[in-house]
Amino acid sequence: MSEFRAVYFDGKSSDGHEVSIAMDGQQLQLRGDGIDLAWPLAQVRVSDRIGSSRRRLYFPDGSQCESGDNDAIDTLFAAQAPAAARLLHQWESGFRYALAALAITIAAAAAAILWGIPALAKQVAFALPATTEQLIASDALAALDRFVFTPSGLPPARQAALRTLHAGMTATIEGANGYRIEFRKGNRAGANALALPGGIIVVTDELVELAKDDREIEAVLAHEIGHLRQRHILRHMLQDSATALMIAVAVGDLTSLTSLAAAAPTLLLQAKFSRDFEREADDFALDYLGRQGIPPAMFGAILQRLEERRPDGTKGGPEAPDFLSTHPNTRERIEHATGKR
Repeated sequence: MSEFRAVYFDGKSSDGHEVSIAMDGQQLQLRGDGIDLAWPLAQVRVSDRIGSSRRRLYFPDGSQCESGDNDAIDTLFAAQAPAAARLLHQWESGFRYALAALAITIAAAAAAILWGIPALAKQVAFALPATTEQLIASDALAALDRFVFTPSGLPPARQAALRTLHAGMTATIEGANGYRIEFRKGNRAGANALALPGGIIVVTDELVELAKDDREIEAVLAHEIGHLRQRHILRHMLQDSATALMIAVAVGDLTSLTSLAAAAPTLLLQAKFSRDFEREADDFALDYLGRQGIPPAMFGAILQRLEERRPDGTKGGPEAPDFLSTHPNTRERIEHATGKR
């Protein structure tokens, strides 16, 4: 084998020395200005080949060499290199292999985001202790009260009547013990109902005033209870956080992850549930209404009235969201509730 050039570091200083490397029998020979060293090839370690980057040879005494002559190093250590390492380098060196690896990586990441993360989020959401849910809900409600809501203006008697209605509902729903209802003036949030982890449902004055029948409010409450029973809010938060984590790891920027916990209230407020989540919550509400002998059209009616108030140019604007702003496919939901299929 012909010799090749390298830079030698003795391990005692940062100074590099030009040397030539060649085989002398079974010995790896280094020669340079004032340097004449030899080691058995079997005792020399070499770093993996990664593209055309420079590689290092590590010697038993702690010294090392650095060289960019990868082909010469491959020839030198060809007999020692594991078959897997040689195959890996072949794949890395071929454009088609690299392109296939990139496609597989993208497909795997997409599959993890679309199916893997939601499945994992569901498992974690149902395993979280109640104290964690209550802490998230408490922080979120505090943030809402600070930046969005103001105290409710509903008469105490009206609030008491609706609390009684809610209590009657939860008494008939398995696992809903401990759920509570809170009233707030929505202001820029408008006619809205929001379920928070831990069993809190916030209902705005505007939504109560919009309803023409308490059974319409009961239908909305049933929908929100459906979100709570299926842990949709927690699952949504976990999915968003896990996706952000994957992206941050992929691009090497982990600094933004420290704010995930603090951003929980924002994630709750901006949640746009998937079609599956909405169907589950709607089906739960419609099933509840059916068991109580309440016409499902009551749900369709309040959805229709809310749809008419959407910020579509007639009332409000993008800064004035409503109950439907976080619930996509409203027309489909109305038709489902009123049986127009």
